[in-house]
Amino acid sequence: MKLGTLRGRAVMIDGDRALDLGPSLRNVLAQLHTISKLAVDDDAPRFSVDELWAPVPDPRQVFAIALNYAPHAAEAGYTPPDSPLVFTKFPSCITGPVATVALPPGGHTDWEIEVVAVVGRGGRNIPESSAWSALAGVTLGQDLSERLTQLTGRPAQFSLGKSFPGFGPTGSASSSGVTIQGPVG
Repeated sequence: MKLGTLRGRAVMIDGDRALDLGPSLRNVLAQLHTISKLAVDDDAPRFSVDELWAPVPDPRQVFAIALNYAPHAAEAGYTPPDSPLVFTKFPSCITGPVATVALPPGGHTDWEIEVVAVVGRGGRNIPESSAWSALAGVTLGQDLSERLTQLTGRPAQFSLGKSFPGFGPTGSASSSGVTIQGPVG
C-alpha cells in the first residue's frame, strides 16, 4: 500500500489513481490498521505524480542523523562519531518531491539524498524490539544544507543551516509517496 498527500488530502495511491482518506495523513498513519483492506476503485479520478506533495506535509518533529555515512564525513573532514549525532530540521522546511526551492543569497548550498523513516504510531520510548512495528514506511528525501550558516559558530548550527524553507523535500514522484511495509500494530 502506498500513501501520499494530494491536493491537501491524505490518499492511498494506486498508479495514477488515488482514494481519498481524509484531511490528515498523520491521523491516517495513527490508525493504519483500519485502512489495510481498502482498495482504489478503477473509477477513481486520475492525477499526475507531479501533483503529489510531501507524504507527511505536517510532521510534528523531524530528526536527522549527521555524519552517518563515513565517506561523506571524511570528505567534510570529520570522523564519524561513536554514537549518532542527532539534529532537527524544522517541520516548516518540508516540501514535496517536485518543488522549486529558493536558495539563500551568498551562501553555499549542498544536498544529500536520504532515506526517510515515517513513524506511524507511538514515537517515544519505543523498545528496540518493537521499533519496526511503529514504522509506517519509508520514502526518499533530500537534506539541503546552507553550509555557511550550518558551520558558523562552535558548535555548528546544523538545524539553522538545514531548515530554510523547502530544505526538506520528501516523497518520490516515481514511487508515489510513502511505501507501506504492512499494517502497523
